[in-house]
Amino acid sequence: MKKTIAVMMMAAAAFLSTTGDAIAQSSRANLEEAKVLVKKAREYIRKNGQEKAFAEINKRDGMFVDRDMYIYVYDKNLKNLAHGGNSKLIGKDLADLRDPDGKYVNKGLLDVAQKGGGTYTFKFFNPASGKIEEKIGYAEMEGDVMVGSGVYKSN
Repeated sequence: MKKTIAVMMMAAAAFLSTTGDAIAQSSRANLEEAKVLVKKAREYIRKNGQEKAFAEINKRDGMFVDRDMYIYVYDKNLKNLAHGGNSKLIGKDLADLRDPDGKYVNKGLLDVAQKGGGTYTFKFFNPASGKIEEKIGYAEMEGDVMVGSGVYKSN
């Protein structure tokens, strides 16, 4: 549990240090916008291949970061392949990442993605508010990888 919270705080601190002020000053995204962003990322992967797509997803100011949304990509073992919110997570095995209530974050997202795509609710640090809040993740499969994004539930 301590490791999970430490990973979440590390991710949040890195994200907050570069984007927290900008997010706080802008409007927050909604779930429909997250779904559109995931579909856009999937299409980009299909058209451009994983190498080029993952490089674009990893850009903090790229086409797959919008306000408090960003794209993340995992393989079926939940190794992070691309992350628009925190490049320090790329290459890490995050299968055991849990929220403060003990819910497996990425396992839940992969489960809904493998069932045709869908939402999964969990708690996560919101860099805009500085608090842990409920977040709705949305994920779909693109070939053998999971592509996802999410929004905070207050949207």
